Amino acid sequence: MIELINALWNTIVALAPSLLFGLLLAGLLHVFVKKERVLSHLGKPGFKSSAKAALVGVPLPLCSCGVLPAALGLRRDGASMGAVTSFLISTPQTGVDSIAVTWSILGWPVALAKVIAAFVAGLLGGTIADRVGNGTDNQLSRPTCSEIETGSLPRRIWSYSWNGLFRDIYGWLAFGIVVSALITTFLEPGQLSEFPILEGPLGLLAALAIGIPLYVCSVASVPIAAGLIYAGFPVGSALVFLMAGPATNAATMGAVRKTLGSKVFLVYVLTVTVISLAAGGILNSLNVSVSHPYHAEHAMNSITGLLSVGAGILLVSGMGWFAFRDFLNLRQKYSGRGNRQETAKFDVDGMNCSKCELAVSGALGKLPGILNVSASAGKNTVVLALDSDNKFDRVEAVRTIRKLGYDVRGE
Repeated sequence: MIELINALWNTIVALAPSLLFGLLLAGLLHVFVKKERVLSHLGKPGFKSSAKAALVGVPLPLCSCGVLPAALGLRRDGASMGAVTSFLISTPQTGVDSIAVTWSILGWPVALAKVIAAFVAGLLGGTIADRVGNGTDNQLSRPTCSEIETGSLPRRIWSYSWNGLFRDIYGWLAFGIVVSALITTFLEPGQLSEFPILEGPLGLLAALAIGIPLYVCSVASVPIAAGLIYAGFPVGSALVFLMAGPATNAATMGAVRKTLGSKVFLVYVLTVTVISLAAGGILNSLNVSVSHPYHAEHAMNSITGLLSVGAGILLVSGMGWFAFRDFLNLRQKYSGRGNRQETAKFDVDGMNCSKCELAVSGALGKLPGILNVSASAGKNTVVLALDSDNKFDRVEAVRTIRKLGYDVRGE
């Protein structure tokens, strides 16, 4: 048990500084990069639009669940099919936060290979999608994530990077840290290297088989990949996992197929598969070595080490805080089921992330007669716990939701 706790802490300390730095960069990009200007470059089909979409997508910190509504929002606003496909492929594999963590834990060769492979995959997939697209113009019937931009510049950066981005990924980040710690605790260094079959193409295919159905964000995939390398997986196989894991998962692939059509969906999957396998094979042929990154015995011997420990404490505190808040929300949601407290439920289209949930909850919470608001982007529902004084106005609640840009069904 002590070994597992040490492994967890060493993993956290190793990735915390680069993750926090990446979150800061993500907040700066969000505040200073104007979306309208980005959209103006993505409207025409062709190589240039796909290249621009990949260039835009590589630094953006969006996972496969978050990139889908963003990409479909681009499509709705006039971006070409190729640009949307390029954005869908390249964005979830990287991000400034993920690049920083990869560089810190796995080294610059792996981080560089990851960036180049994501860009090439996006460029190739987008170019092909423009040629084979079946002409479907499926557009989002609902708005993309509502942005709430109020307050000072530091407050806006903090709100996006910490209360928005980190809030969305903290659960999967914790999952990745735990998986990595379990691997390093219960497997000896290089133990899987005893199986020569993992050194060849089958090792790449094994990493692909693990990564494609698994839902994991680009940041959370890094500690898992580091654990695989520690256990004896080749570096190229880890790169395959770093690409395929964040770019695809069983849930989002179905949404891509439904929205962009079967042909473009096939381009999407095959591009991620082929480029990740090719990039992994090239990295293996270059004999890039990665030392196990979680040895932190030096952590207290320098100012840098102290900063890493401080960043680790902040990271753990943040994950604990959001987990505690989610627990309270669940407890409050289900505590009223045993009594006769009145509730009202709405099916709401357009909520894509925690910021959407906060926007809806904040606006409805100000209305009279509402004790508690439980908004779920995953279930597309809003459940209201009502006061017994009958001050609740259902029509006003629907009007409030629609003013935020969301659609209410069956009101």
